[in-house]
Amino acid sequence: MAPATKGGGGKPEGELAEAIENEFGSFERFKQEFSEAAKNVEGSGWAALTFCQQTKRPIIMQIEKHNLNVYPMFNIILVLDVWEHAYYLDYKNKRADFVEAFWNVVNWKEVGKRL
Repeated sequence: MAPATKGGGGKPEGELAEAIENEFGSFERFKQEFSEAAKNVEGSGWAALTFCQQTKRPIIMQIEKHNLNVYPMFNIILVLDVWEHAYYLDYKNKRADFVEAFWNVVNWKEVGKRL
């Protein structure tokens, strides 16, 4: 994560951008699907963009219990913590506002290095 002045926000580039476009059709559709996954995690948990090492495809996952839901072939390359402790002080119970603000600080260069 990084503020906009340090490279946060925007869109991914290169291999990551291509993988997202191939899988989801567009960055906008990926962003919509990831945001919905984050807003709808049951209880507390995370939305994660993973990359399957076998199929070479990006996959969105909802993770509730990180110690039980880790899959060795799926590298987590981007994660959004949607436990209330992550956003309550700034956003109260407005998880959707927190998710929308998240896109302003994603450091796509760092995410791309995790492929």
